Amino acid sequence: MNGLRRLIGGSVSAAALVVAVAGCGDAQDAASGALGAGQDAAGQAADAAGRAGAAGAAAASQQIQQLLQVNPVSFTTQSAQLSAEDTQSLQQIAGVVKTTGASISVLTHAGYADAAKSQALSEQRADAIVAVLTGAGVDKAKITAKPTGNTTAQGDAALEVQITAP
Repeated sequence: MNGLRRLIGGSVSAAALVVAVAGCGDAQDAASGALGAGQDAAGQAADAAGRAGAAGAAAASQQIQQLLQVNPVSFTTQSAQLSAEDTQSLQQIAGVVKTTGASISVLTHAGYADAAKSQALSEQRADAIVAVLTGAGVDKAKITAKPTGNTTAQGDAALEVQITAP
C-alpha cells in the first residue's frame, strides 16, 4: 500500500512540475500534460492494486487450504450441526478472510438419493457455515455459499466441505 502511495505521489509531483515549467508557456499544454500524468498514475495504481488483490487471494487460498488440511470441516450423516472443532476451523478461516480481504466460496453437499432432500440439507449446512463466518466478523458479501445437494458428491465425500478463495 505504501508503494502505491509513493507511485501516486510521484506522478502527482511530476504533474505539478509540468504545470510549473509550463507557467512561462501555454497554460493549455500544461493542463494537458498534468492530465496525462494523472491518468498514467491512475492506471499504474489500478494495475498495482490488481496485482496486490490477486496475490492476496492466492495467499488467502493457500492459508485456507493449509488450515483445512489440519482441521477439515465436515458434517455427520444427516446433520447440519457443526462440531466445536469445525467451528474453531471456521473461525481461523474467518481470520484469514478478514486479514487478506479475500472473498471465499463455500461448497456443501449431501448424499441422499432424493435430490430435494439433499439440496435442503446442503443449504442448511451452507447456512450453518455462513453463520459461523459472519459471527466471527466476515462481511457476508465476501462469502459465496454453493449448496450442491447430491449433484457433485456422494457417500462420505458428501460430508466434506470445500472452502476456496477464488
